[in-house]
Amino acid sequence: MRRELGIIILGTVILVLMGWGLRGFFADADIPLGIRVGVGIIGGGVLFLVVRTIKARLSRAKGGKSEEVEK
Repeated sequence: MRRELGIIILGTVILVLMGWGLRGFFADADIPLGIRVGVGIIGGGVLFLVVRTIKARLSRAKGGKSEEVEK
């Protein structure tokens, strides 16, 4: 439980700091809208993959379903 809570807190802090840092990028009118949308979509995809990987590792560490084939 502590490990999961720590990961959630760390992830939240990282997201807040990234959002604060990228605020200027997304608010800048000199950057074309297409580039801002593209960067947002790529960032969202990377975030999705990271969250999915962390979730899979946590469930594997708990002894959940593993996808390994027994011989």
